[in-house]
Amino acid sequence: MRLSLRHKLGAMVMSLTLSLTLSLTLCAPALATVEEVEFLRRVAEQYVLAQFQNRTDDIKVEVEAGRLDERRNYGGRCEGYLTAQLRGNEIRSSSQVMISCSQPGNQYTLYIPVRVSVLTPALVAARNLTKGNVISPDDLKQVYLNENTNLTTAVSDPNVLVGSRLKRDVRQGEQIRSNGFCVVCKNDKVNIVARSGGLSLKTSGIALQEGNVNESIRVRNIKSDKVISAVVTAPGEVQVIF
Repeated sequence: MRLSLRHKLGAMVMSLTLSLTLSLTLCAPALATVEEVEFLRRVAEQYVLAQFQNRTDDIKVEVEAGRLDERRNYGGRCEGYLTAQLRGNEIRSSSQVMISCSQPGNQYTLYIPVRVSVLTPALVAARNLTKGNVISPDDLKQVYLNENTNLTTAVSDPNVLVGSRLKRDVRQGEQIRSNGFCVVCKNDKVNIVARSGGLSLKTSGIALQEGNVNESIRVRNIKSDKVISAVVTAPGEVQVIF
């Protein structure tokens, strides 16, 4: 009699356990699909990109949303009920986008981290350049760099650099700073252009100082041996106005 009762109790416990397990399995929320997760990430990325649409300067923007918890049930894409809002007052390199779903029976809010890079145009060396190298067009390359690392002291106009001489080595991919070259270098032979009204005379001279375009330097006239002050106008050329 006791054995029969023990068997009955065991069977009842097993039945309850199986029933509870089945109930929990049926009630457990389904995991998010890869498509649902990627859709929400794209929503966050497109929202951030839209904030730069009115920028008129030459930039490129790269946005990458962080990973979402794939163990959570987001109830599908929630298309037509989603709203997005930046968390904080301004977009930073590390920001968060608040995504809210107002769909009846599937309301939720989540914060998606995003990495934002704003790239601005820059001029860099196309290959390794050595000190004393006269810069040619093939030595330069136009690229886009993160605005946080794009040097404000670097030259972005190739017309300023071509024909100039480097004062130090420059590695491939490196920007050329405004103090890293000279349009006219010390001891360079230069053409001295003297202008007076509609007249223009040209003679040769030796630069006693280095200088870049629109800078005034001392130059010695080879013929007269006279030292004058002249303005650098181009590689190998200075100008004097009488």
